[in-house]
Amino acid sequence: MSIVFTILSLSSTSPEMSEQQHAKALEYLSIQLSIRDRREIIKVLCHHNPDHMTEGIRTMVSAYEPMIRQVHKAVDLSGTVGDFQAFMDDMIKLSKQDSKGTDHKAATVEDFVALIHNHQNASHKFLHQVSKNGKEVTQWFKDYCLAAASQFRTPDPASAGLDKALTTSLSSAFSALQQPQQTAIRTELDAYATYLTELKTGSRARISAVIRNESAHKSTTAYGPGSYLAKWQDLLDSTVITPDKPQGPTRKGGSRSVKAASSRDVDGKIPAEGGGRDEAEAERIVERETPRAPETGETVKALGGRFRELLVERGSS
Repeated sequence: MSIVFTILSLSSTSPEMSEQQHAKALEYLSIQLSIRDRREIIKVLCHHNPDHMTEGIRTMVSAYEPMIRQVHKAVDLSGTVGDFQAFMDDMIKLSKQDSKGTDHKAATVEDFVALIHNHQNASHKFLHQVSKNGKEVTQWFKDYCLAAASQFRTPDPASAGLDKALTTSLSSAFSALQQPQQTAIRTELDAYATYLTELKTGSRARISAVIRNESAHKSTTAYGPGSYLAKWQDLLDSTVITPDKPQGPTRKGGSRSVKAASSRDVDGKIPAEGGGRDEAEAERIVERETPRAPETGETVKALGGRFRELLVERGSS
């Protein structure tokens, strides 16, 4: 049953309605939830007592005040503010080109890389002034970089990023499973390792193409550098969504009806036609070029509970 049908079934109102009425009710519920979310966010950020946001800003400014004072002494702030304003003007113009342009072409990763290249001289000028006139600030950043890099040092490159205690506990839980379960989990993990390798390979190729301005060769993932967005999108696409009929099969986040509904604004309006065409083409590229995440249900079912227990143990220790 859909969420609308369920809500009405628990009230004094009859849940019987036509498909058109049900679609309008789903749209109305979605808009009301969006409005509620925005009000709650405003309440937390602006109307919460005590005021965490103001206190957080004060703490941050206090922590960075010595650095701000040193940079103020070392840098020509009037020129820096002017350069930053020029950068922001160009970035806003680039971000709005798809809504006012005649070709309905949304800004791409390459466009933003070109924007950064065009303004990199201003960044170099700022960094040169800091390093020349702010020796103490420069040393702070050097110490920070060395300390941050040292956190990733490991005697065994193959074990970099792994939590040995967590890995050992999970290995023990895996060994306690029956042989058929172990075989199924190995198959899922091998497939998932291949999936991650494909994402990383595409990411490296993509960032190399962007840096060398070879974007015409569209042979890599459409998500651009980094595999995080691809995995995040897969998580969204696999999320279970309420049926679009009073009684029917549940949908997934990747369903066309769900994506069409999510493109509406809080007024229920669909974006301009040009932007819609461009987004549809981008969606087709994503579907064509991005590897699909394999199923991992057996692994989650067998080891998910133990993994959560280990996280709780680590958090409380």
